[in-house]
Amino acid sequence: MEYKQLEFFLAVCEQKSFSRAAEVCYVSQQAISKSLANLEQELGVQLFVRNSGGVALTEAGRLFEQQVRPHLNERDEILLQLHRFHAQPQLRIGYFMGLLQELPPHFFPQFQRLHPELKLHYHSYTDNERSRSYRNYDCDLVITTSPLTSSDFVRLARSESAIGVILSREDPLAQRDALALADLKNIPLITLNTENQSQARLLECLQKYGLTVDSVLGDADWELTVDLLRQGFVSFYAGKESALPEDILKRKVKDLQLKWEFYIYGKRGRRVTAVQRELIKAIMAAVATE
Repeated sequence: MEYKQLEFFLAVCEQKSFSRAAEVCYVSQQAISKSLANLEQELGVQLFVRNSGGVALTEAGRLFEQQVRPHLNERDEILLQLHRFHAQPQLRIGYFMGLLQELPPHFFPQFQRLHPELKLHYHSYTDNERSRSYRNYDCDLVITTSPLTSSDFVRLARSESAIGVILSREDPLAQRDALALADLKNIPLITLNTENQSQARLLECLQKYGLTVDSVLGDADWELTVDLLRQGFVSFYAGKESALPEDILKRKVKDLQLKWEFYIYGKRGRRVTAVQRELIKAIMAAVATE
């Protein structure tokens, strides 16, 4: 039993004629007759009888119609909903793990509420998975901490902020407005476990000054990082001071001239919509340091 057979069956029910049903279905009368003959053979019952006005349903035909019509109506509604879903504008965003810590709480859901006409899709990835992620998911926007070398993407926005350190308010070094790398000798240091350009430069600089990293933690380890800071550790940091707990302070490092970089890329050849520009502007404002 095929959908077309059921569609032809209902057309004959409504038109009470094989020829008129063929016209509304844009097929030949022979195709209608053959299809319904096969349907009757499969069901083992006669569905129509001919009369002077055309054709009429048998008792089995009337029972079959009662079962078929809701089924086809449900199918049509499913197709309509799928069509509406595909017609809805889609925006796929690829972003590095840790981005959400840089944004205000519920940033993306709030943006979605502002634009109910837009369907957002999210694909987070670690820094060393950039190339795989933004290709696999055909992302419209890619948010990354390293420049993309692929010619498939064009840079839409860039931001940078100075890399400094954070430490406990109780740490003696916190009494100074700015620190030097020499002040960090013999102090347990924390860096992030990312593999971006800024991190590589930072590690090179620390090696040059003879400084050793004690702990390498990820963005998801923020609670552990804060606990270690309260125990006398110092962590490199480029985020907002307002995002820190009250007992944790951010300090500049005078001889550490490094920047944490932040980029947003779009797919080359695709038009950047007004909504995408609005989202980019909101993200860049949120990650900008004080």
